[in-house]
Amino acid sequence: MRRSFWGVLLIATSLITSAYSSENVLSVFENAHTNTNLTEHLQNGLTELGINFDSKIPENRLAAINFILRNTYENNIHKMRGEEDNQVYTKDTGEEAVFDGKGNLVTNEWNKGSFNYGSYDEPIDKFALDIWPWLILGNSRKDPTTFDERFYHYLWDLDYGIQEYLFLQNKKELKKIVFSELDEMEILIYHFFNYLLFNDDYEFDLSEHNLQQYRQSSDNYWKYLSQLFVVSGWETP
Repeated sequence: MRRSFWGVLLIATSLITSAYSSENVLSVFENAHTNTNLTEHLQNGLTELGINFDSKIPENRLAAINFILRNTYENNIHKMRGEEDNQVYTKDTGEEAVFDGKGNLVTNEWNKGSFNYGSYDEPIDKFALDIWPWLILGNSRKDPTTFDERFYHYLWDLDYGIQEYLFLQNKKELKKIVFSELDEMEILIYHFFNYLLFNDDYEFDLSEHNLQQYRQSSDNYWKYLSQLFVVSGWETP
């Protein structure tokens, strides 16, 4: 099961501001570029979302988040503003290039390649060093996209990481993450994705019973995935 074109079209043409809660991801981070302290801004935003930093995230969730982010690649985030044919190529040393459907190097400020400081093998560091700064500041000072545009496309990349988790045969292979050994930024990132992926208000969660249902039907999976968009600040029809 993979996301079909109709799913993209459905979201792109019909998403509207959500009344899911008084605050959402978009509302607390929409003016994120005004704060140069990225760690502080993440903490402040999570506080506005009502996240309790004293609560310990269960190890099974930590392992799932780590795995999902490890399998969340930079594809859709380089296809913004209708450039669906773009292809991303990244070297192990961090260099990145994006080519359009005709094989031309993409050089516009919103989709062009950039240098990656983090590695997919260390997905939390990857998010802290590459993804979070990009979400907040964009690709460059001339990048015309907004936080909501960037986060929308990032959610579609996250979708692929979630689907990899859905079809993981042996969850005993997941890397064990010890909450007490995490540093401040790692704790914030895990809380952010715990809120996004395992939100306690979700009607459709990632319990094993539901995972079986999602594997059997893309419609069932959509019931789960659509919740991520709603809690982020959009509403599906």
